[in-house]
Amino acid sequence: MDEITHNLQELEYLKNEKIQIFLRLLFIIIASINIYFYHPRIENGYTFSTILVPPLFVFVLNLFYLFVIKYFPFTKQHERILIAALLDIGLTVYVMYMVDELAAYYAGVLLWFSVGYGMRYSKQIAYIAYGTVLISWALLITTSDFWIQNSSFAFGWLLAYIVIPLYYFKLVERLHQNIKHLHHYAQDSSYKAYHDQLTGIANRLVFEKDLNYYIQEYKKHKQKFALMFIDLDAFKEINDKHGHDIGDRVLVKAAQRLVDIVAHTYRLGGDEFVCMLPYEKEDELKTKVTNLIRHLTLPCDKKNLHLSASIGVARFPSDAQTSFDIKKRADMAMYAAKNGGKNRYAFYDTKLS
Repeated sequence: MDEITHNLQELEYLKNEKIQIFLRLLFIIIASINIYFYHPRIENGYTFSTILVPPLFVFVLNLFYLFVIKYFPFTKQHERILIAALLDIGLTVYVMYMVDELAAYYAGVLLWFSVGYGMRYSKQIAYIAYGTVLISWALLITTSDFWIQNSSFAFGWLLAYIVIPLYYFKLVERLHQNIKHLHHYAQDSSYKAYHDQLTGIANRLVFEKDLNYYIQEYKKHKQKFALMFIDLDAFKEINDKHGHDIGDRVLVKAAQRLVDIVAHTYRLGGDEFVCMLPYEKEDELKTKVTNLIRHLTLPCDKKNLHLSASIGVARFPSDAQTSFDIKKRADMAMYAAKNGGKNRYAFYDTKLS
């Protein structure tokens, strides 16, 4: 999981924690009123204040919980969510034990804990809540007189606690797998849309976008840049002599060598590439273009195969002030280099027009 996704997940968990606290406080209030108006155990030696000690304790604990998430929102977040899940289940079972036949109204709450914690939080917390619900329910139906007397009803709910969450977990797991596959396909499609399939470098679509970005950067910060059109020399002869497989390998090798020198390199198609490079001084630009020529002509794996290229350079804004003009003039300079003997570079000059 990357850092951005992890941070978004923590924020989502924090939101769920706050919602859960307010729901828990509402549940405690309703349960306390329920116990107050229906408390048969008081006649058997219990006092109302004694019965309400656990709900009151959880009420105060939740107020403290609010304090913690306000001032320490991401401290031990996973652990406190887990503790809250166990307290939720424990408190609910306690209330169900106290109200006897009215416990049926709370049976669905336990089912929600098994499913809801998986929906709101992680798979691990979901399974822990699921196991705790089953254990708590088993203890309740074997100690509560009401549930012992209504054992068929109790085992019906037990079956629901076992089957429904498992079905839900399987459904969510399959859903997550489908989402993961869709995310992978989306990433793959996005990559293919912006990258050349053969060489893996950026394609014409990215080039047009970046060129406009460079122009806007000049308008904001006066950052000059050069556009270099690159055409491999005698590439058709390489294809004809060695075959298209070797030709494709040559294109891949050329792309790698260009990217080694200029990061912003794009393949326009065929044996045509383009590079964009910000610069301050003319000498700096000439050195970079010379390095491109030298790097491209390094020996290849096949000793009888040699790479070379003709490079045309146009500068923004001295040679052109629009994206259309700088592309046109870099292309003109490239043809001037090719006509001048190939394996060389040429800067745009007004004489070319």
